Amino acid sequence: MRTIQGVPVLDTLAELVDPRHTAVVVIDMQNDFCHPDGHFARNGKHIGAIAASVPALSAFVREVQARQVMVAFIRQLTLPQGLSDSPAWLRFKCRDGKTPEYTVKGSWGAELVDGLMPGPRDVVVEKFRPDAFVRTPLDGILRARGIQTLVLVGNSTEGCVESTLRGGSYHDYYVVTVPELLSSTNPALHEGSLQFMRARYPHATAAEVLAAWPDAATTR
Repeated sequence: MRTIQGVPVLDTLAELVDPRHTAVVVIDMQNDFCHPDGHFARNGKHIGAIAASVPALSAFVREVQARQVMVAFIRQLTLPQGLSDSPAWLRFKCRDGKTPEYTVKGSWGAELVDGLMPGPRDVVVEKFRPDAFVRTPLDGILRARGIQTLVLVGNSTEGCVESTLRGGSYHDYYVVTVPELLSSTNPALHEGSLQFMRARYPHATAAEVLAAWPDAATTR
């Protein structure tokens, strides 16, 4: 713990990820982004790194759930007939040649990949833009649970992950990233985003995060 201008500030990894005030945020691990039959792969995106991250990310989440630490599963959605897409957002979604009909609400593509299953202490938050805090109930849910720290995993590193990292930071949460459990279709942008995150925010391995928690289940 440090004191800055008379204010106590969490500092060490153990303090930051204390399970009593930490939530793991799983971002956009959905079939359309991660599965070989999903929208991204069908539209020429190289999803190899994302698909390869699924087993380790799923194992980490199961360990988190076993310790009864809160998990917030974030799902990017599109409403049928594009009802959630403004002209500006349509242009953004189609900038790289893919079509905009991905993770449509109610579709297989919008579902979480196999291996990820919300538990009774977890929440699922749906969003229509990259930042999980934009026009969603996420902030209110986290504050109701007494959450101070977000541990971020998921995809895409330079897109929805970085957007949510910035959103969480600007909503006054401590933010910790797990770089080995972040992935993208673009290696160069992935590395550039990781450099930004490492320069400004704490990061740790999955093993380090789990080691900072007691073996016994926690309660909140």
